[in-house]
Amino acid sequence: MQRPSWDLLRKNWADLFFFEPLSEFINRLHEDRGAELQLLAMFDPVQEEVPPAKPPVYLLLLYNRDVDLIKENLFLKEHDPSGMFDFFSYSVDAFRRMLKENNPIAVKAFQTGVVLFEKDNILDTLTN
Repeated sequence: MQRPSWDLLRKNWADLFFFEPLSEFINRLHEDRGAELQLLAMFDPVQEEVPPAKPPVYLLLLYNRDVDLIKENLFLKEHDPSGMFDFFSYSVDAFRRMLKENNPIAVKAFQTGVVLFEKDNILDTLTN
């Protein structure tokens, strides 16, 4: 995954279709899940083009707790009034297992993702 600074992303992405809704979503997410969220990254499970040229925008969220996928996706959809984001939410441990098992979604996210938020350099621990 790439780890550009938010300032660099803002400079490069400010005029793109998703940037304002993404910024608002990140603020809402931080208010409600900031203590649990370990990593937020943008990736594309189908192509390698990040950021995408058109919706949907795929976001990977890793938490320091177990994740109920249905409940978490409903929660995230409520925090995305734009409707342009699709979510892949996992615990850090579950994602680590997925990488070890060569899960295609996990591998693609790890190879092509762009980190938007990271806590405690969690990315460095994913392949250990």
